[in-house]
Amino acid sequence: MEAFAIPDTRSRLHDAVDALVDESIDGVSTFELGADIIDIRRQIDRLEAECLRRLHRFHAAHGALAEGMSTVSWLRRCCGMTAKAAAYRVHLARTLGELPATLDSARAGRASFSNVAMIAHLAGDVGVEQVAPFEHILVGAAETLEPRQMRTLTQATRLRIDPDGVLADDNHAHERRWFDCDETYGGVFVVSGQLDAEGGALLKTAIDAMSHGMGHGEARSASQRRADALVDMAATQLRCGDHRDVHGQRPHLTVTVSAETLRAHTRNMDTLQSGADTLWSGADTLRSDTLRPDADLPPAELRGVGPIHPETARRIACDAVRTVVTVAPSDGGSAWMTGTPAVPLSVGRATRTIPAHIRTALVLRDQGCRFPGCDRPPAWTDGHHIIHWSDGGPTELENLVSLCRRHHRRVHEQGWRIRVADGVAVVEPPP
Repeated sequence: MEAFAIPDTRSRLHDAVDALVDESIDGVSTFELGADIIDIRRQIDRLEAECLRRLHRFHAAHGALAEGMSTVSWLRRCCGMTAKAAAYRVHLARTLGELPATLDSARAGRASFSNVAMIAHLAGDVGVEQVAPFEHILVGAAETLEPRQMRTLTQATRLRIDPDGVLADDNHAHERRWFDCDETYGGVFVVSGQLDAEGGALLKTAIDAMSHGMGHGEARSASQRRADALVDMAATQLRCGDHRDVHGQRPHLTVTVSAETLRAHTRNMDTLQSGADTLWSGADTLRSDTLRPDADLPPAELRGVGPIHPETARRIACDAVRTVVTVAPSDGGSAWMTGTPAVPLSVGRATRTIPAHIRTALVLRDQGCRFPGCDRPPAWTDGHHIIHWSDGGPTELENLVSLCRRHHRRVHEQGWRIRVADGVAVVEPPP
């Protein structure tokens, strides 16, 4: 009777792995290391396939029941797997055990384990008996195609075998769509969700189109570029999209801030000159302590989020709809600390900080973000007051420059300096 495992073979396997682990790689060239990695990866795939062959027989013979466990529980305890990983291995073993040609290809090292697993997933979806007539084609493809191409082939095969099942799965995936955007205690938002294939492809295409590759001076990671692209999409849609009014107003962000808070950081500023060559952003002359909010003043507040830094409020207020509300004076600023509501005495008309005619002229002049190297179009930009209007800066072309959201943030929150000299935008990093 054939032994379930050959002790001598197992011993030689241990010895081979021990020799590999003990081998010094000091001084080994990257070319040789690359060849080693490829070879080791192929042998791992072969061992995975061989493990599944044995697991199939072990599971079929109810080997785990001798210890009073299911096969999944046995793998968790004896092989250190998670429940999910163990269940996945059992599923692959049961399916590939009935597709011997597929498993033999992986055991021989002709097909990668990932490609073989895709055949197993197809068989799990439509049944082994449905895949069997196509097995020789699928195995040949698994031995030659890259994983992305193999995935397309298995999807096309399923569509041919079970079109109704594909449609049902698509509808089920659409029903399982979800999206959450939750705020943490620290004011950071965590975005998570799941989309069907079409919805996910649409979102990814839009984000990829806006997350440009690494350009000159680009320091953002790919993930940061995608995050910025998502926020830019939302901002542009709110600015330019056709939305239904909510309580008589278009959807928007609301920042409530006192005039004193907007002007607070200017108390220690040097005198600003008005010449075109000296119209620097307020961040130019900030001292190290001026970015700290004044403890005696009420904080700026972003509705739905809470208190925000005054410099963030100044950035948002650069190009916004402004409503001036006069409130009853409080006792030295303590009202905001105790939560006492403000008592409005008068409410002015809502006006844009940059009127439409000046915005049109700004778009014609700048043609998009003026930060060197940036190609964001006009619809993606804010008008930045070089001297903020709360500091008495005029809303005129000479005191305005178009900046995209990311570069507008650099000027306000990150202390970059910008000015326009002879029609050319000049920027300097913070000191």
